[in-house]
Amino acid sequence: MLILFLALGRHVSGQNAKATSTVKYDTIIRKHVDKPVKPVVVKPAEIVLPVPEFINQPYYYDKDDNKLIKLENATAQMITKKKTLGLKGAKQSLSMDATSSKIRFTAKKDIVFMIKTSGDVIDLTSYIKLYQFIPEDQKREVTINAKEGLLNDKDEGKGKSIGFSVKMLSKDNYMIQLPDQLEAGEYGFVWVKNMELKEFTVFAFGIDWKSSD
Repeated sequence: MLILFLALGRHVSGQNAKATSTVKYDTIIRKHVDKPVKPVVVKPAEIVLPVPEFINQPYYYDKDDNKLIKLENATAQMITKKKTLGLKGAKQSLSMDATSSKIRFTAKKDIVFMIKTSGDVIDLTSYIKLYQFIPEDQKREVTINAKEGLLNDKDEGKGKSIGFSVKMLSKDNYMIQLPDQLEAGEYGFVWVKNMELKEFTVFAFGIDWKSSD
């Protein structure tokens, strides 16, 4: 009986040892990979455009310094001339003192002006005009209206009107953009809402060629 118990004991021990020796464990090796560092994107500082101090006055916008420059505030007289008692027509011109403006800029592309309105302007291009004035006899003049008469008259008008486009920046604030580069000369913005007036305020400036030209 004792022999049988010992035999059984050895048999059980042998099975436990065998079971223990057959147990296996899986080893998982993980490779450490550094996460890629995302580049830091630095956004350029937002440029806050200056706002005109006074309403209905165009300002020259200096892009380099992000500032506005006031134009010359001049007065122009409305002059109406009839030729040969009107047989050769009539012309209306604006004439202001001095042959040149004290406010001057260098000729370049993308000249921009800014203007702040009182809020009652629907179409700015129909209320304000940009003219090129012609220096003559110690004055600056531009022909703004000409009527032909019964007789032909070869006398051409002085100066010309310059077209521009308007972009709204915010409520009552607009940017005036010129499609073409202004040539050297004398210029002025004129409010033409009431053409029955005898005097008009002109916001004048001059354009000079670059010294390298």
